[in-house]
Amino acid sequence: MRILTFTGYYLPGYKGGGPIKTVKNLFDQTSSSISYKLITSDRDLGDSVPYSSVVCGAWNEVDNAKVFYVQSGALGYKQIAIILLEKQYDIVYLNSFFSPRFSLFPMLIAKMLKQKVIVGPRGEFSKGALSLKAQKKQSFINLYKTLRLHQDTVFQASSKHEADDIRKALGHKVDIQIAEDIGAQEFVKTLPIRNINKFNIVFVSRISPMKNLLTALEILRTVKQVVNYGIYGPIEDEEYWEQCQKVIKDLPKNIQVEYKGELLPEEVIETIAKYDLFFMPTKGENYGHVIAEALCAGLPILIADTTPWRDLEAKGIGWDLPLDDLSAFRDVIEQLALESPNERYRMRKKVLKWARDKFSQRNAIDANIAMFQYVINK
Repeated sequence: MRILTFTGYYLPGYKGGGPIKTVKNLFDQTSSSISYKLITSDRDLGDSVPYSSVVCGAWNEVDNAKVFYVQSGALGYKQIAIILLEKQYDIVYLNSFFSPRFSLFPMLIAKMLKQKVIVGPRGEFSKGALSLKAQKKQSFINLYKTLRLHQDTVFQASSKHEADDIRKALGHKVDIQIAEDIGAQEFVKTLPIRNINKFNIVFVSRISPMKNLLTALEILRTVKQVVNYGIYGPIEDEEYWEQCQKVIKDLPKNIQVEYKGELLPEEVIETIAKYDLFFMPTKGENYGHVIAEALCAGLPILIADTTPWRDLEAKGIGWDLPLDDLSAFRDVIEQLALESPNERYRMRKKVLKWARDKFSQRNAIDANIAMFQYVINK
């Protein structure tokens, strides 16, 4: 199969977060049986200048795929159109719903050419995601329906929860295939017992309203125990970050917060393994690669019930709690802060074992291959 893939950001970029990891893991695990070409931006999220390490406006060999970095402005749209019109592919695979350049535009051309199309919305239809710029997004959805672009298009959902979100937005007749994102394949090398009483928690993600850092800080304001909170990630929304900084300045003395800057993808697991808890009450994730990475680092996770990662407490690997009960998040942090280093180590050991069992399975890999085969045969 020949898959022409579109995504807003890709390697060597990293600020785009989860979708980059989704596509990379897919290529790494399935390229022995599928041929991939990828079209993406010539610069990272928020950057004003193109990459210097690739040839923009041309095909580049990047690991297991050929990658075309389209240039800005009208020239980029022209480059996309030319590649689509060559029709050297079996499926057009769009890794966004709302992107004008990397979803709507190629969708219009692909439909005109009567090509097979898959759209992976990547959590864009979650309640939390749709609440941000709601009017603009609803107008986009209405246009999509008016043009009947959802007809004869296959939508990828990473879970049953995301499938429900897609149906709510586009209707119950839409063709949905559930294929979970392919998760991390790297694990922390050592898991030492830390004989210290400090309780260190960590946030890793883009700093934007969707990731809900502000709510995490408001929760910490109510915690009575001594807690250190390390924040990693690119500042995507400067105004939102200013709101966060105001809360940080007013936190009680027992809560220490430090912004640590950005992490390269290869630095994430070993860096966060130095902490005791991953805490990110996100408004929604279709998968949440950083959550998977936290598990692979042997970290219990404290998140909202807005992701596919559910029933965490029953599994003994964390907590997924409703955002309308912030005191429940506080209670978990208070409880964990009082545990001994040995108690924390036992839980981290259990988390790491669960992660090794989970991510050694081929279920997600097979489901993605089956989705492409379904579309080919449709």
